[in-house]
Amino acid sequence: MAEVDLQIVREFFELNQFMVSTHWPQHDPQGQGESGVQLYVTNTSPIEDVAPEVLLGPAGLRGIARAVVEVRPWHTERFYASLVDANPVLTQFAEPWSLGHAKDFFGTDEFKTILIISELPRTPEQRQQLALKLAQTQVNHVLEFPVILNDLAERVMVSGTYNGSTAMQLLQLFKRYRLFRNQQLEFAFPREAHATGPGPRVDSEPDDGED
Repeated sequence: MAEVDLQIVREFFELNQFMVSTHWPQHDPQGQGESGVQLYVTNTSPIEDVAPEVLLGPAGLRGIARAVVEVRPWHTERFYASLVDANPVLTQFAEPWSLGHAKDFFGTDEFKTILIISELPRTPEQRQQLALKLAQTQVNHVLEFPVILNDLAERVMVSGTYNGSTAMQLLQLFKRYRLFRNQQLEFAFPREAHATGPGPRVDSEPDDGED
């Protein structure tokens, strides 16, 4: 699954006009946990007037010149503040000790950190708690995996050729056979109603006219 996740995230950034390089980080020298797979992304045409929000979307990407992207979707989980508390490994990629190679790669320390997650909490209160928790870390932005998939689904062309990408070919097939509904990645498989026959026949006794 990690390879599929990485490919999908990579192609998302490439289609949004970023140059992408894969980086396999070094382990934490203090032994605080393993590092995930990172992407170093550089925007080929950033727009300075765009101010990306913490909860990032495709439009906000235009305002990011370069970034370190940590791919941690954890698809079986929603990302609550408590999950971040219990798993400091999620944000350690943005710690100063972990960004030395990125500074060398970019030739500057002017870059953002983006954490790829599965889904945000459902309620506004829970989202606010998560935002406050992330504000205590060095993570600048959070990007949900469904946002990535929706963007790819909108961009993929039914008549296009995607020989180099299994993920894009799969999205193309889903779009070709109209398995996307309202671009929300809801699978619209038809469900046949159970066949129903006539109800049981109840014969009434003939009316003899008597009260």
